Order: sequence, then C-alpha cells, then structure tokens
Amino acid sequence: MKIKSYFIIVLLCIVTLLFATSFTFAGNIGRAVYGVLTETYNGASTSASAGNDRIYIAGSPRTNRTDKKEGEYSHSINAYWIGAWFTSDGEWGSNPQDMSAYAGGRVYFSAKVPTTIDLENTGNVFKVADGNDKVVYFNSTNIKRIDSNLTGINNDNNWHTYYIELSSFVDPLTNDGLNLSNITYLFVLGSTSNDNSLLIDNVYWTKAPNATRAFNVTVKNISDNQVATNDKITWTQAAYRQSWTAAQQYIELDLDKESSNWYVRMYLNNGKTSRKGLYCVDSDGSEIVLPMAWRISRDLLPNSDATFQIKEDSWGWLYDSGKTTPDANGVAWAWPWAKFFDITDTGLDLPNTIAWSLQGCHLFLYTGETWAYQSFADYYERKPKIYFAADCSNAIGGLEYEANVVTELVYE
Repeated sequence: MKIKSYFIIVLLCIVTLLFATSFTFAGNIGRAVYGVLTETYNGASTSASAGNDRIYIAGSPRTNRTDKKEGEYSHSINAYWIGAWFTSDGEWGSNPQDMSAYAGGRVYFSAKVPTTIDLENTGNVFKVADGNDKVVYFNSTNIKRIDSNLTGINNDNNWHTYYIELSSFVDPLTNDGLNLSNITYLFVLGSTSNDNSLLIDNVYWTKAPNATRAFNVTVKNISDNQVATNDKITWTQAAYRQSWTAAQQYIELDLDKESSNWYVRMYLNNGKTSRKGLYCVDSDGSEIVLPMAWRISRDLLPNSDATFQIKEDSWGWLYDSGKTTPDANGVAWAWPWAKFFDITDTGLDLPNTIAWSLQGCHLFLYTGETWAYQSFADYYERKPKIYFAADCSNAIGGLEYEANVVTELVYE
C-alpha cells in the first residue's frame, strides 16, 4: 500500500478570526480521472445542471443495491446493452465534447458477468463513439484485467476491474482511430442477455499514465464555503467553556487518482495516546486536553440550522441532533461523529478512523462497528466534507491549544 498524507494545524483561537479568498468550481472534463458511471470520481452527471458534463444513460439499466463494486449501487442490463452519451436534451449526439486531453489514456470499468453470458464471442463487446457517428471498438482480447495478466472479460460470476487503452479503439472498416476531440458516447457495453444478470460499475476515463494525479485537501470556511486563508481549523471565543462545539472551518476532499483499492483515514499526530484532541502544556508542565471529533458528509453543512447541535449520549457516542429526526430513543444515528485517535494508538485501520472509501462516506457508531455508508450517486461534485468539533468545557482562558490533524490517502 502507498500513503499520501496531509497535515493540518488545528488551533483554538480565543480572539483571531480568519478571512477567506474566492473559490470557483471548474468543469470536470480535463481532470486526470473523469467519472462516467461512478460514485467516486468527479465527472459526468445525469443532472440537467451539469452543463457540458451532462450525460444520458441508455439501455434501460436498472440499479442493483445488493451487489456492487463501489458506492451505493451498480447497474444491470435489461436491453442487451448499456451506454452513456453526452447530451443537452437527451438526444443521441446532441452535445459532443472534446476529450482529447485523454489521448494516451484509458477507460476503466468493473463488471460481474455470469457464466451463462459469453462476451468473448460477441465481437464488439465495448464501444466508444465520436461525433461523426463513427462507432469504434476493439477485439475483446484488448481488454485487460488489472489484477492479473489475463485479457478479455471473464464470465466467472465475480467482480473484476478492467481497462482499455484509448489507442485501441479503431474503426474496423477504415482502421481509423477515435476522434477524441468530438466524443458523443463515452462507453457502450453489449451483452448476450437482457435478464439483468450482467452488472457494470465504476466506469471512468483517465489521462495518460504519466499525467499528474491528485488527492486534494482544501480547508474552507463554514460561513461562506470559501477557501480559508491559512489552512487552519479554528474555534472562536464563543466555544470557551462550552461542550462539543463545531469549528469554523471544514476540509473538502477531492480524489483525482485511480486505484482499485483505497481509503481515506483521519487521525491526530500529537505524539501521545493521551492527546486525543486540542492540547496545551501549562507553565507547570501539566497538559490540558480538549477532546476532538470529526464527521464526514457529501453535503454542505449546516443545512438549515445556523449551528451544529452536537450531543453526547450516556455511552459516550456523539451525534448531530440538528441534522435529522431522532429515533424513538432521541438519538439521531444517521449523523454520528467519531472521536479522534492519535497516531500512537493501535487500530488506525478500524472503521472509526476511515472516512471515505469505495463504499462511500462512512457513517459509524463506535470501534469495530461500521453502520452505514453515504454514497454520492449522481452528485456532480463528488467532494466529501469533513467537519470538526471539540469539547471545550475544560478550556482555560489565555492559553492556546493546538492539534495536528492528518488526512491520509492509502491506496494500492
């Protein structure tokens, strides 16, 4: 496994306030990884508000929530094929896009093919089309499995991830390559059956292997969702002597790197197991620690409330009662907070340290138990947000507390 870490200084500031610079979201075409049918990568969307990145999913696909490779669901085929095209009005070929930035790149997809379907003999298993109505495809032997040296799509009723070199797409009649500057169909997958038994998931395009990939961590202000000026998470004087209180900033994650297995985890690098939060060393050498917690969401928060309403139950579990209707016991299980671990603790790979993975944003209860996941589905911006809270009830005035937060991408 490889690791890429980001360190953020966290401060409890009694006086200082931070001001933000402007931030503008850019289009997704041209990113190192461009998502098509995926709940991980930023890219295309079926939403009309997606602009040039809007796509239409054709072939009567159905969603399968019990068997998938990533996120909340996969797609099954009940019309002998499934495909996605750029569109402005739902019509085929109505909004071709320039995808030439992906020359030398690949198309990735995951599929689960039952033994009753033989894709090796269909001829044109996987296709992409350009705006000249030229559909180009390749022999299935050019499809490569990333977990082996095998080629072709395996019909062993197991999930496998495949990739295809974009340079492999050739018109069988003219031997011409794909016109990447005028793409309509991003992919078409054919089948010999329409019984919903063939599943496909996590389809995306990538740039050439030597293109720069990114895992971005951006600190933003809750007040205006703009980029913070100095990458610091802060609390104001209002948090003094208060119980669990949310910070003024959050961090936004953006994954632009393909990997078959990855996750993002959160922990502190304060150097002691006793420092699970903001800490301060007093003049007499004693330490004061203000416990910290975090939670992740695909949505901007707070939604309708002006402030978070963080509660702690009798078992020490934290939940945000202001974000959903509590259950019969008064606990809003859908929005739990996770108390921080320090790097000196054991068990950094437990569910309560992992924030985001192929399964989505993690919603958990306590050590060893993973409760649920929140997927992105058709969200145009697949950029989860991590919020922070601290229990400041034991804070002493006139001191500055700090913590070192690590946001870490672990991948193969």
